Amino acid sequence: MRALGLLLAGVSFFVLGLAEKTVAVAPFLDRGSGLIGVDFGLAEMLEAKLREAGIPVIPARALESFRVGQNLPRTWATWKLAAASLGADLLLLGTLENLQTAQISIALGFLVLQGVSAQAEVSLVVWDVARGEAVATLREKGTGQGQATASFRFFFALPWDVCAGGFRTNKSAYLRGEPVLLGYVDPAPPRSFYVVIHPVAAAAPSWTSPVVSSSLAQPCVTWTWDGYFGNVLADPGLYQAELYDASNNLLIATRTFTIEDIFAGWAVELRFGAPEFAGTAWYQALASALDALVPKLLPILRNEPQG
Repeated sequence: MRALGLLLAGVSFFVLGLAEKTVAVAPFLDRGSGLIGVDFGLAEMLEAKLREAGIPVIPARALESFRVGQNLPRTWATWKLAAASLGADLLLLGTLENLQTAQISIALGFLVLQGVSAQAEVSLVVWDVARGEAVATLREKGTGQGQATASFRFFFALPWDVCAGGFRTNKSAYLRGEPVLLGYVDPAPPRSFYVVIHPVAAAAPSWTSPVVSSSLAQPCVTWTWDGYFGNVLADPGLYQAELYDASNNLLIATRTFTIEDIFAGWAVELRFGAPEFAGTAWYQALASALDALVPKLLPILRNEPQG
């Protein structure tokens, strides 16, 4: 009986040890949603859900600090290196795959309110740091219906034409703080690309995008720049966006655009963490997608049997 008790205790300890695996969360990759702060906003939402479930978490901000300290690009390879260096057992690599928006009308008696509904699709790769391989890939969708005033304003603010061909921005002129959408249709996929944005008159300050890869099924690659260099809002003026081939760092194409000396107050509401954003269709769709994904994720993190 004593031997059996020791065996059971050992099994319990082993199971608890599996449950206590440390999980690093990488900043999410945004495939051109037009929202501000998707990378860390979605990561922090996921981190909070994992902590509530008792999972030890290394936050995305810690991985970003490692990246900045090592002067590395924002790639999955960098996040894998950061996770290993910070002692993570598992790494979560998330992507906002798609964000679709539709105009809706809400009738209240003789009053008709205009609003927006949204559907978000989020994917997540669970990476085993020690083994150097993916152990699971999850994908979920979520829907939301936002407050009429804010969401309807955003509906017209977010353009949709960056995949119309070549390297392009969605507009030629932006207000200060307005997100800049960029897209490139790769004529010879699969390849990987990144974008650098800086004032036309100087190489600094500059913003460098994550590396994004095209495919035969999805030849268009997209990025969103939030209009900031770090924590500093970009000044009015003429800016240049440069498209590079990530395999050899060769410049492929350039595009110029203007930032006007008018502050886009509504753009603040698009930023994760802003009180106004929580009432939008986009936030609700993203939260709904994560809510659907987490119950599938937790058994994998705890190494529980899949039913």
